[in-house]
Amino acid sequence: MNYEYPQTDFSRGILSGLFAGLVACVINTVFVLAYRSFTAFYEFNGMDVTVIVFGSIIQMIVCGWMFYLFVHYLRKGISFYRAAVILITIAILLVGIMVRRTVMGSAPDEFKFMATGTQVIIGCLAAFFIPYLFRHDKIIS
Repeated sequence: MNYEYPQTDFSRGILSGLFAGLVACVINTVFVLAYRSFTAFYEFNGMDVTVIVFGSIIQMIVCGWMFYLFVHYLRKGISFYRAAVILITIAILLVGIMVRRTVMGSAPDEFKFMATGTQVIIGCLAAFFIPYLFRHDKIIS
């Protein structure tokens, strides 16, 4: 039996986001562990492995879905998608730090740097790696 079938744009978008999310999990985990070991910042556990794994995967799957919508329905979808990813990444950083400050008080600067680093990694992968995977679907198929 032959199970090979061509991927649709929607499935390629979701699979690109999922694969990019797995890559983001690994990179973010290495980043957080390396940052914690270099700075000896262990007392604040606001960002643990569970948050990194689920947060990275969910964000990247949503980005893959967004990429599908932008490419499928807009004329210059990739450019608009990249601009939207940059704006959303900046908004997540600003809103996340402001909400954290109003709800729980000020966070340590080390935590802010860690949160910023993980979101920048996710933003870069979403802006450049998802479009690459979408075009090269042999990697995700």
